[in-house]
Amino acid sequence: MTETGLIIGQAVFLLLLYLFIAFVVRASTRALRSSELEMTPPRQPEQHAPASPTEVGDAGAGGPIAAAARWGRRAVRPEPPLSESVRPEVVHAAAAAEPHLVVSSSNTLPVGTAYEVAGGVTIGRSRSSRIPITDQFISTSHARVFRTGHFWFVEDLGSLNGTFVNGRRISGEQQLHLRDEIRVGETVLRWEE
Repeated sequence: MTETGLIIGQAVFLLLLYLFIAFVVRASTRALRSSELEMTPPRQPEQHAPASPTEVGDAGAGGPIAAAARWGRRAVRPEPPLSESVRPEVVHAAAAAEPHLVVSSSNTLPVGTAYEVAGGVTIGRSRSSRIPITDQFISTSHARVFRTGHFWFVEDLGSLNGTFVNGRRISGEQQLHLRDEIRVGETVLRWEE
């Protein structure tokens, strides 16, 4: 082997070593940042109990209201369609309703389960996530849903397989609208307000 070949080989080795170290540092930084997100309090000063699932639909004896009472939570009722003659104050009251995520399809969560998101939630494999999902395609801290002003957003937390809203992979924050579908791994959650 010539001297030029050795120099080229060393340069390639150093380049690969640099890329590997950069990848490790980036992954470590993301892991630290996501753990800091879990430890910081929500942006809103309101105190809410952790999200607990309440079944939407038939919940056994007494229906969904009784099931919600057993869980100590408020039942999620479907809202009637708004008519054209709705007064503005009624629209404002409807806007103050608590939003929630409903499981549309999943291999690990029961379909129809609703999770309240008051104060924001994290989604991931971690037990400290407010919506823990045991799925091999979901990162420990995969995504978070949070409120800024009057609007709700979903943000991917640097997950390997990504977070999708209505079939499109997001990077950064994405504003949520009524009936948007959030897919993390093999679980699809529908946004309801």
